Amino acid sequence: MNFKTDLNKRDLLTIALLSIVFFSVAVWNLGLSQAPINGWRTTENRIFYIDLGEQANTNTVYFLVKNGSAEVQVYTGSPGSWNNSASLSFADSYYVWKDVTVNSQTRYMRFEIQPRSSIELAEVALLNPDNQLITVTAVTGDNYSDPNLSRLIDEQNLVQLPPTYMGETYFDEIYFVKSAEQYLNRQVPYEWTHPPLGKLIIASGIAVFGFNPFGWRIMGVIAATLMISLIYILGKKLLGTWIGGFAAAFQLTFDFMHFTMARMGTADTYVVVFSLASQLFFLIYLKELFKNGWKASVHPLLLAFIFFALGFSTKWVVLYGFAAQLAILVALRLREVAKVKKGWLDKLNTFSNHPYAVILVFAMLAVLIYFLTYIPDLLAGRSLIEVVNLQGSMYGYHSTLTATHAFSSPWWEWPLMLKPLWLFVSYLPGNFKSTIVLLGNPAVWWVGFACVICISAFALIKILKNAGKQLEKIGIPVLFISVFFFFQWFPYILISRVTFIYHFYVNVPFLCLTSAYLISRYWSNKWIKIAAIIYFVVTVTMFGLFYAVISGMPASNSWIESLKWFESWVF
Repeated sequence: MNFKTDLNKRDLLTIALLSIVFFSVAVWNLGLSQAPINGWRTTENRIFYIDLGEQANTNTVYFLVKNGSAEVQVYTGSPGSWNNSASLSFADSYYVWKDVTVNSQTRYMRFEIQPRSSIELAEVALLNPDNQLITVTAVTGDNYSDPNLSRLIDEQNLVQLPPTYMGETYFDEIYFVKSAEQYLNRQVPYEWTHPPLGKLIIASGIAVFGFNPFGWRIMGVIAATLMISLIYILGKKLLGTWIGGFAAAFQLTFDFMHFTMARMGTADTYVVVFSLASQLFFLIYLKELFKNGWKASVHPLLLAFIFFALGFSTKWVVLYGFAAQLAILVALRLREVAKVKKGWLDKLNTFSNHPYAVILVFAMLAVLIYFLTYIPDLLAGRSLIEVVNLQGSMYGYHSTLTATHAFSSPWWEWPLMLKPLWLFVSYLPGNFKSTIVLLGNPAVWWVGFACVICISAFALIKILKNAGKQLEKIGIPVLFISVFFFFQWFPYILISRVTFIYHFYVNVPFLCLTSAYLISRYWSNKWIKIAAIIYFVVTVTMFGLFYAVISGMPASNSWIESLKWFESWVF
């Protein structure tokens, strides 16, 4: 396979600069690269107490819950004379800090742990009213000996409190990171409602960088950085200009959702990377098809299928974009069939000519790739029959899900950003907080969506006026963008289960491409060029303004409140 990239030094420099900028910003304060991992685990009710060495004013007790659920009773006083001070509950927690306020002057503190099935604690830490860590000198079992209890205080130097996203899981990381760790330990994964590949990629990050927040998030940053290259190449190939590629890549570089999702240990970024790669190679094939007819090399189409398979092995949502590819191929072939003047048998023969037999082979290869990603499940103990049956269970789960969520939103709200998804919050001293919200850059999303509506309306009017003939007059860019955008968005009209704004992530590159299309088309106009430059400045400015709430950087409550442009923006 030999593809001409059509990339010159200017293109490579542009890609490199934007990639470096994005990676540098995204990897900054991504998460702790060292975190407590030595855990104490129990399946039985246990009581232990800690010794602070001297009387200390203890304000808050923190538990780093590695895995499990339990009820905890907290006592202060001394051995033989305890006073119940507080209680708390860990419900299906995974590597997250839980805290309880005791506000007591004491040397000793006693804990009654009542696991629901099992509980593993990685660390116990105490803070005084000034939020300073209190030294714990010993941990002792109440009427029993357990040398592993020392693990509860053996990594105090790695504790950073009050906690932020830097040192714990948040949102769906609880499912994906937990399953990634289980894959590394050859255990059946906890999360089964999505295919394995995304969790395996996260596991590779943990394997290289260790079990810590940095380790389970870094692969997302790398993948999102690769996305900058992909959309630049896609933009240049689709629009044929440097400014087209630059405008698309620049917008994606400073989009909020692209940034926030890259820094979270879930599978969505990998889905978009594979989807975008598939669409890039499909575009290469499509342009070859228009140039050389159906005798065009199918090698790009093969790669489009392979990347679709990788995306489908991560999340099924890529099926919508793949359906767009098939729809385009079918529409083009039907145009050929319409020219056949003979009977239906000849029309059918024309339709099924090359490369449709090859496409069936590619489809079988995609199925093979999909099931190969389940090899770690087989190694963990699942049988092949269980893996096959799991596909039906996955479909059943998503098609019958009735759960609700305070930050869910219907499909039509997503491009308008009426309800962002609040992912994380930690309230900090001094009227500060660390919060993370998932939404798009208003400059990218609102402008991009307006452009999509405009060019799609233009295309529809042209099609109706020409009765579907002479589609070439509309242009490949408009048709390509419109078909993929709506194929990846409108299926959610039919989905009744709870949905979130992140389901729109696969369409964010097309918002960028649409704006880039109009900028590229009218770039020679002086006033358009000035307007585009102003637009780029506004895009970066928006990123800077919202950086705190899309990254989790601690910020004052007053600043965060000023960013809530609508009542429905809760973070």
